[in-house]
Amino acid sequence: MQLFSLPYWTKRPLVLAVVAGGLLLAGIAGAVHVLLDWQVLNSIRHNAEVKAMTWSERLFKNVPNAESMFEEGAVADADILRLVDSFAMIDILKFQLFDMHGHRTFTAGDAEFDHEGALNKNALEVFFSGEPKLFVIHDEVAEYSGQPDTFVEAYVPAVTPDGRRVGTIEVYVDVSPLEEALESAFQQIGWLLVLGTAIVLAVPAAAYVHRTRQLRKKDRKLLELTRYDQLTGILNRNSISEILDDFFADPETANGLGVLFVDVDYFKQVNDQYGHACGDLLLKHIAGILRDSTRRNSDIVGRFGGDEFVVLAPDITRDEFRKLYGRVMEGAKTPCAHEDKSYVPSLSVGAYLTREGDTEKTALHRADLAVYAAKRRGRGQVVEYSEDLEGLFKQDLARQTA
Repeated sequence: MQLFSLPYWTKRPLVLAVVAGGLLLAGIAGAVHVLLDWQVLNSIRHNAEVKAMTWSERLFKNVPNAESMFEEGAVADADILRLVDSFAMIDILKFQLFDMHGHRTFTAGDAEFDHEGALNKNALEVFFSGEPKLFVIHDEVAEYSGQPDTFVEAYVPAVTPDGRRVGTIEVYVDVSPLEEALESAFQQIGWLLVLGTAIVLAVPAAAYVHRTRQLRKKDRKLLELTRYDQLTGILNRNSISEILDDFFADPETANGLGVLFVDVDYFKQVNDQYGHACGDLLLKHIAGILRDSTRRNSDIVGRFGGDEFVVLAPDITRDEFRKLYGRVMEGAKTPCAHEDKSYVPSLSVGAYLTREGDTEKTALHRADLAVYAAKRRGRGQVVEYSEDLEGLFKQDLARQTA
């Protein structure tokens, strides 16, 4: 049975700060990435729109009968050559013309011409709204098709120099170089933003870690004050009482707990003869003996009073229990040295192994009764509780009052 566990101190503020900061940075980096992608997309759309509108204006300037191209699709060969030559100047891949009803009337570049003049809803919508319409297209097979990685399909209204709207122009604009340049520049900006954010976050994170460590250190000190004996460093009486309360919460399963009551013999004489400093050193010495004698993973050692100690050994057999207090008595033969003086302590020990149905009160009473018997029999020994010890106090009291 688990008797006692320290508060869970494995929460590490540094790890928490790093994880939280990492998640926040990842979120910021993701947001920056999305924002920059959006900005790149808007930039190339705007660039393509400007180029498409510019090329539309050139169309009417360079081709005298440009208006007829929207109505009949008729154009001279020389004009076609001039238009095609102008493609490279503003990264135009191809273009198509639509009349005011949304039917294709002319195509140039590598576009396939629809001789039946099928209705193009995008062209018709742009003609009536007067607002450009753009689609950014990423060619997944550009490496094999010879086409640009990214281009914009732009529909712009065809407006004559005198302001009349006569149709719609569909222009394919190569934006791959611009996209690469923007992504490269924005990527650098993005990393700078993330780095700057990391630096800004590092200051409060460091303050948080420092403050948390201070609080934890303070909490540990408070824990030591409330649970541990300040002189010996072992558990104090309150802590031992809490452990016993937990153990005996169910009397039906409260068996197999070894209880040792350890009393330091002649402690008052040690204080009187050698001084309180030696007495304190002796108590520390006894606490060390008890710790060294117990099973480290399960047994509990505490100071129960001035010169009284308690050892709790859960889930222990009688043979193991006897070996345990045998180690205690053997360890007590080690002298306690103070300045130029040496003193071999004497211990009176009461031993009790709990049984089913025991309570905290009965267990402590029987261990205490065994200590009393050990002192009565001459001190410096261990007495195991037995039924014949009951009434020992009353017998002595009767003799004293007789």
